[in-house]
This record gives sequence, structure tokens and C-alpha cells, in this order.
Amino acid sequence: MNGQETSRTTKVRTRSPGARSVLVHLGWPLLCDRLAEHLRTPMARTLLAAEVAAELTQKEHDPDAAPVLRRTSEPAQVRTLLAEQDGLQALLAVQASLERESGAPGNLAEALGALTDISDAALRASRGAMLVPAELLAALRQLQAVRLCVDLHAAAAAERGYASDPGVLTLATRIGELNPQRDLASALARSIAPDGPEGEPWVVDGASPGLQRARQRVRELKASLMKAANRLVKQSGVAEVLQDTYYTEREGRVVLPVRADAFAKRGSLTGIIHDSSATGQTLFVEPSELIEENNSLRAAQMQAAAEERRVLEQLSRGVGVAAGALRVNQAQMIALDAIHARLRFADAYHGLAPEVGAAHASEDAEAMGRFELIGARHPLMVLSGVEVVPNDIVLEVGAALVISGPNAGGKTVALKTLGLCALMAQAGLRLPTRRPARLPLVRSIVTDVGDDQSIAANLSTFSAHMQHVCAALASAQALHGGTLVLLDEIAVGTDPEQGAALAEAILLALTEAGGTVVTTTHYERLKLLAQRFPGRFVNASVGFDLEKLVPTFRLLIGVPGPSSALTVARRLGLPEPVLQVAQSLMDEGRLRVDQLLQEVVAERDRLITTRQAVDRERAELRKRHQEVAKREAAALEQAKSRKQKAYDAASAELRALHAEVAELRKSVRKAEKEGKIDAALGAAKEGLQTGREQLHERREPAAKAPGEPPAQLAVGDRVKVLSLGKEGEVLAVKGERAVVQVEALKTTVPLTELRSLRAPTRTRAKVKPDVAAPIHKWDAPEPLPSTAARHFGESAAAIEVGIDNSVDVRGARADDALRAIDRFLDEAMQKDREVVVVIHGHGTGALRKAVREYLAEQSFIHRTRPGMQAEGGEGVTVVWVQP
Repeated sequence: MNGQETSRTTKVRTRSPGARSVLVHLGWPLLCDRLAEHLRTPMARTLLAAEVAAELTQKEHDPDAAPVLRRTSEPAQVRTLLAEQDGLQALLAVQASLERESGAPGNLAEALGALTDISDAALRASRGAMLVPAELLAALRQLQAVRLCVDLHAAAAAERGYASDPGVLTLATRIGELNPQRDLASALARSIAPDGPEGEPWVVDGASPGLQRARQRVRELKASLMKAANRLVKQSGVAEVLQDTYYTEREGRVVLPVRADAFAKRGSLTGIIHDSSATGQTLFVEPSELIEENNSLRAAQMQAAAEERRVLEQLSRGVGVAAGALRVNQAQMIALDAIHARLRFADAYHGLAPEVGAAHASEDAEAMGRFELIGARHPLMVLSGVEVVPNDIVLEVGAALVISGPNAGGKTVALKTLGLCALMAQAGLRLPTRRPARLPLVRSIVTDVGDDQSIAANLSTFSAHMQHVCAALASAQALHGGTLVLLDEIAVGTDPEQGAALAEAILLALTEAGGTVVTTTHYERLKLLAQRFPGRFVNASVGFDLEKLVPTFRLLIGVPGPSSALTVARRLGLPEPVLQVAQSLMDEGRLRVDQLLQEVVAERDRLITTRQAVDRERAELRKRHQEVAKREAAALEQAKSRKQKAYDAASAELRALHAEVAELRKSVRKAEKEGKIDAALGAAKEGLQTGREQLHERREPAAKAPGEPPAQLAVGDRVKVLSLGKEGEVLAVKGERAVVQVEALKTTVPLTELRSLRAPTRTRAKVKPDVAAPIHKWDAPEPLPSTAARHFGESAAAIEVGIDNSVDVRGARADDALRAIDRFLDEAMQKDREVVVVIHGHGTGALRKAVREYLAEQSFIHRTRPGMQAEGGEGVTVVWVQP
């Protein structure tokens, strides 16, 4: 057991008189019950139940018990708990990767689920007792689970990106205390199996050569005895005295069911009676003919049992020698089960690891002077399937947050959300927030939530409230800055005017003592404290939809809220005449203030709703832009593909033409030698005409070309040759025909096949008509100016992340991810794409680190930077590829 675990609750004040009410008020027992559902071992579930019971009854924890969910206010210990979860998450990622490669050493969740408590068996074995196969199987399963953890950690530590991961390094301390006892595990695996002949764990035949021979001898003798019994049942003179034609066993010996009246007659079947039926009509007799074979079988069975006992004693001695290591293994496996349960529990509500510290720098170098929970949701409501409105809860240590607004609007939920998140942080649990929360680990939490009226204790509601307030004042004064006070409807249950004055005095006293306070109220004078003591008091309100007459459950920081009592009463069906009378009795100024507050809150709700709608539309536009970009990229690829195919076809046709010309030259030279030049030329012309006709027949009828042939043409004009579908430059004009340079080809075409284009910006020298113009060499296009620089630097512009400029490697192993990135960067350079995005996700940070280290090593990478918020934040890396 780690030394740090035994003192994990040293600074959490759970022994105060109101400790039970704090946990019950905030729903801590219910949260522990939900976490227990994710524990795999019965030992961890038992220990968690004992921990919760000890906290509720204010008893001390068993110092020898492995902690499962104990809370602490020590930041270093909580950071270790959170880092261990990151480390185990890395191990599970490696496990998933190995499973995809069909080389996984096993499944950690299943291995944990197979564990049972072996502490008592190990203790008895160390004292010389012989263990039964079920106990030895439990030891084997523990050692197999231990070896799996050790092997997974070794695989993670050897993988690029995880070797220096803080979580993996932190988990190494716990993994290092595990002892796989590989020799003992091998011996147990050879000897014990879970599915014996009776469906129970047993010692297998191969546990020892002697056991294998003894059991083989038993099987042979039993088969021989069965044959003898079968023959005897069918034997004349025996079948007549049997109650039925079968044999059975009594006390491990084969017997026959004989009628009692027939057995008493002289000359009938003889043997030893072992048993009788309930009616006495049937006697189970061991015939004399089977006694010797029964004796031989029994002797062989006893020899096999003796050999099995020898194997069990030998294995038990091995367990006894390793008893100390097995007990340490069990404690560490319980701790790993707790870490695994924390991970799976957080997955259920999409929790994120918080940043924690002490309330003051004097207690911790990384002090957290404020509570900052962005997009926080109540975990129990999320786990119950309730659609929860996320809220931002921000509060300085030593300040007071005064939440006002209508009843049933979510004031108490916001208060409980902060309190329960504070408890969860003390236990090293991830929090249900939109981004990692930042909060101090307070040393004491005092709550006054709900009605604690107690007739047995002779306490009224007001008296019970005052008891909690007294406890809060005492804790705040004793732990300056280390107390969180949660007061629901402060100072209610008495005269409203006196209650408001008392509530103000209590809040002033608590904040003067350094306590951090969150309170809900309907008292108007408490809403004015933020104006009188800016920074020390902060207003907040829960929204209310005046049109729909329903609460929005959205917490608004900085704005006090109207009580809206009459509005809520109207919504709940109170008769209108009663409401009108109540309104007439209220002060007109007070009504006006309440109405103005309602309008302010409603306007802010509308602005928030509008902003959310704009954000949704912006996201939709971004999505559409990405889709359009994707379609454009696909169309460009198709165009490039068609162009390549056309080029290939033209090249093939040109090669065929060259071959044909070469053949014609041979024919002409041969004909010239033989004096048949005229006939050869005629045949060539005839072949050329035939080819033209075939080409014309195969060509699709062209649509009428738009536009008219040029009225005048001059050398240097740019024209389009309709028959070729290409642009060219006029080299010469000969009557109704023109010589045009099209790329590397010079061709003569009728003027009717030409269409004028925009004249070139630069004139060319005239080429004499009777002189062949040289093949035109086009100038190489000037490189486009780079725009990559504007996406980097202090005023960098965000890049629009799309499917064509990004690669997503989330969830991949580091090596696989780097190979995919390498291929993607090659493609980016081929396509002259300068700025690209690598999406690696947040996760444990290991993959992000491996990706950035790899990019830093590449000579063709000009610059990199983390992503902006609009690009994906730390979950992406923006890369400037040097062309």
C-alpha cells in the first residue's frame, strides 16, 4: 500500500457535527452508489460502502484498508489521483490498439471482474493449510491480472508518445509494487482449471505425471467394471431378481437394484447389501462377481486422491511463500479498480480533469484563488438522464455569490453543483464541465440546504438553520480562506425584515473571516451588497421566460434576479382575483423594480438565445463551407483525372501515329527502289483517306459552335480551334485557311473552325508565311505569392479547417498516427498546400506531444503553432509546410 494513501484524509474536516448533513445535502452517498456500479471487484465495492458509512457516522477509516474514494484537501495527492487516471487511460488506449492488431495480452476490465478476495486464503496457506482448487484459482486470476497490468504498462512505456507521459510515469509507482510471481502463476495455470467434471474448479490431469497415470488407471478400471456390470444385468438368473435393468453406485461402489423378496430366496443373487429404497422393496446389492473389481477401482481412486492432495499441498506451499506479495497485489489491484471506475464513471457524464490547488499560496505553490467552473452541470442529474442546462460558476475565494430569482428556477441546483464538484475534486474525480475546471481544495464545507426541522431535538426550522450558520462561522474563523459555505435561503423561517438584516450580518461576518459563500435568497437588501462591497459580493440570478412563464435554469453572473412570486403563482394556477389583491397590497416602487429586473433578465436571456442561434448558424455555415470545399476538391480531382486520361490517350495515339509514319517511310523507300513509287503514294493516300473517314464516323456530332468566324485575322491573334477544343496563336493567314500554333503542334485549319479570343497583351514579331515557325516555348508561370504568413504570428488569422487541409489521427497509436501524418504532408507538398492542420485531440496529451515532437524534427516544416479556439484549440496543431 502506498504510504501516501494512509493519510489521504488528513486535512479534510469530516468529523464536525454537520459533516453528515453536508454529505447528505449535496448527494454524496448517491454519487458513491453510482460510482460503485463501475467497480469490478467485490472487495472495492465493500470498501467503498465502508468508507461512505464511516463518513456518515463520523467514524475513523480503517487504516489498513485500501482507499477507494477517500477525500483529501492535499493538492499533491489529488493531482496524483488525476494523473493515475490519465496513465490508466493511456494503458487502455494501448490495450485497444493491441486488440486491433490481434496481439492483445488481455482485457483489463474482464481481468478485474474475475478477482475475488484471497487475503484469508493466503494467510491460511502461509500457516501451512492446504487450499482447495477454488482458492488456488482465485490466486491464479489475481496473478494473471497483475501480469496484464505490468505488461500493458511496459507496452505503453515503450510506445512513442507515452514513454514520457506524466500519467504513465505516475502510474509506474503503483505498477512497480505489483509482483506477478511468474513461476507460481505458471504452476497454477498448469494445474488448476475452472471447469472440472462437476462444473467446479479442479486439479487437471496434467498437474503431475503421477496424477495423470492414477486417473488414467481409474478410468480404465471404471470402464472394465461398467462392462462387467452390463454383462451381469443381462445374465440369466440375475435379470429375474432385479427391480430394473440398470446398475448404479452406492458409497462409490457399483451395485444392482434387487427385489427384496427375491434376494431372500436361496440360490438367488448373492452379495453385500449397501442400501435400500425408501419402501424397502428394493435392495442395492454389490454382487459377489463385482467385489474384486470394485475393490480395485476404489484402491485406484484413493491413489489418485492422494496424488491430487500432494499437488494441492505443493501449490498451497507456493501460495504461502508468496502470501505477502499476494496481499500487496490485492491492495494495488483494488486501487487500480478504483482508478478504472473513476475513468468509466467520468465517461458517463463526459467529465474533465480539473486543475486543483490550495486556497492560499501559503499552503500550496500552485494556489487557486478562485472557483472557475465553465459549463458545469449537476452530475447526478446528468447521470439520471435529465437534460441539464450548463452554467458558468465563477467566484473568488473569500467572496460571496448571492443568487436570486424565482422559485423552481435552479438556484439550489447551482449551489449544489458547486458543492458536489468541490467534494468530487477532493476525491480525485473528473468534473462535468465544458472545459477543465479550476478550483481550490477547501478544507471544510458547511451547508444549510433544505428543511432540517427536528421535533425530536426540539429544533424549529429557524433554529436548525442557525446551528448550521454557527458551524460555518466557527469553521471560517478557524480555517481562514479554507471554508466553503453553501446557504440555501439564508435566515428564513422568521420575521422577513429581521431575517434580511440577520442574513446581511451573517454574510458580512463570513466574508470578513475569509469564508467563500454561495447563498440563495429572496431578500432585496442582499442584492444591494454587490453595489456596497464590489468584488466582495457578486450578484447572480436564474432566468425566467416571461413569454412562456417557465424558468430557463440559466445562471447569470453579475445580475440580480426578481423573485417573480406573482408570476410563478399565476403559472401554478392561483386564481386571478387573489393575485390582483396581492398586487394591490405591494408597494408600487417595489413592483416597478421587480418588473424592471424581470425585463433585464428576459433581455439578457434573449441575447444569450440569439447568440446561441448565431453560433449554431455559424457552425452550420462552416459545415456547408467545408462540404462545398470538399465537393470542389472532388470536382478538381475528377477534372485532373479526366485530363490525365486524355493525355494518356493522346500519347498512345501519337505513338501509334509515329509507328504508322515509320512504316509508311519504309514502304516508300522500298517502292522507290522497286520503281513503284506512284502506286505506293496512291495506297498511302487511300489509307489516309480511309482513316479520316473512320475517324469522322466515330466522332460524335458536334454541337454548333457559338459565335462567328473572325472577319479579319492577323498574325499574333489568339484564337480557339473548334476541332481541337484548344486555344492557339495565329502564325500565318492563307486565304480561307490559317496556320495556328497550338501548344507544341502547328496546324492549318479553315477560318470557319476558328473563334477570336482576347488579343495578347504582348505583341509578337511577324513570322514569314513561307518559313516554318519554331515550336513555341511557353514561359513558366510565376509562383503565386504565399499567404501562409498571415496565419502565424501575434495577429494570426484562423484557418478554416476542412477535409482537404487536415488529417484526423485521434484515437490512433502514436506510430500509426505519425505514418498517416507523413503521407498527408507528402500529399500537401505535391498539391502546393502550405498551411495544413493535424487533428490529434486533447486526450491525455501523449499523442499531441508525439505529433509535435515529430513535426519539430522535419526539415521541410517551416513553423507550427497550437490551434486557436475556432480551429480546435490544443486539440490541433497548425503546420506551415515549406515548399
